[in-house]
Amino acid sequence: MSKIFELYGYRLDRWNKEAEQNLSMAWCPFMNAECDGGGNRFQSAIDLKKNPELSARIPNKDTVQIGVCSLQTHYGEQPWIICPRRLLSLKNGELSNYQSHVRNQLSGFSELEKGEKYFAWSEVKIKTELTNSEDEAKWFDYTFDYVLAGVQRKRLSDVAELVGLPLAVVKRTATKNGYTLAFRDSEIWIDDFPSDPLIIIEVMTSSTSGGNKKNRSQIAMACEDAILKGAEHNAPGINYRQVWARMVSQLIVKSQAGMAWGGKTIWLVQDVLADYISKSTGLILSQYLSEQLDEVNILSFGYGDKISNDDDSIIELEKADLFSGPVTSSGNASAHEGFIDIVKIGAPPSKTRIWKSLLNKAPVGIWK
Repeated sequence: MSKIFELYGYRLDRWNKEAEQNLSMAWCPFMNAECDGGGNRFQSAIDLKKNPELSARIPNKDTVQIGVCSLQTHYGEQPWIICPRRLLSLKNGELSNYQSHVRNQLSGFSELEKGEKYFAWSEVKIKTELTNSEDEAKWFDYTFDYVLAGVQRKRLSDVAELVGLPLAVVKRTATKNGYTLAFRDSEIWIDDFPSDPLIIIEVMTSSTSGGNKKNRSQIAMACEDAILKGAEHNAPGINYRQVWARMVSQLIVKSQAGMAWGGKTIWLVQDVLADYISKSTGLILSQYLSEQLDEVNILSFGYGDKISNDDDSIIELEKADLFSGPVTSSGNASAHEGFIDIVKIGAPPSKTRIWKSLLNKAPVGIWK
């Protein structure tokens, strides 16, 4: 039976006083903030008012989001990460000490200059109607997990022209979202408007099966029982098929969008998910092992041997394998075959769309 491996960031099988203190605040050490359940499991929130035992363990709160970071489907095997915050979180601008290796690898492969300032945005949505080369109307409707961009000084009037909005609207929006405005040379400037390089980061973690209410293996029930009973709980399994279905539906589209904007898209996955993709599809990722980014980029991380040691501290993911290649085959027999040829973008939005979306959203922090 599947078990919870990490609860609010800490190993359940190595629970200690530090983990208990962290639990009392329902704290996520990867977000440096209260756990938000991964951002998409609000329907699974735990009502502490209904359970005095739980309320005693997590005082001063009425409800908390479930803090399940990972599941171990069989004892001794590698856990499956089910919360995207476990793999990478830039959401609150508070960079985690436990994700420095992931950030360093991303910076290295992206060739981001050390010491330079980059802004990070989360959940950047673009919905716009486009026309492709055959004058067919196409919709682009996607949300990017994170966007990293450089910083440049730009006249407010130039920004207004770039994004197609009135000057007063741009000024009000920039002020609301914390951009730095300065008056010089008789003009208003935005001193930290987003600029190249542009990096899109997509975080793909595993989905869970629905679980069973009768044996209390639904995710919220599993979280409650793990808090109160430790290892004596049941947890849902991994929904392998849904994981790949979610990823493949966006893999090429978001990669092509990054290319159209002169940037790159990097997909972050766990190594066991990368292995599953290779075993369940025609895409053999080991054939795309690389040291530099290409058109499609998958960067995987894992726990390595850390699950078998006696260390009770929070595990930082280790190792990094980059799998990259072109979207489609060039026809050259000696070249890589294309990644996949099934979900191409209808028509990429103009680069103006990403600048407009970033302007309309406050940065969550600074990438260092």
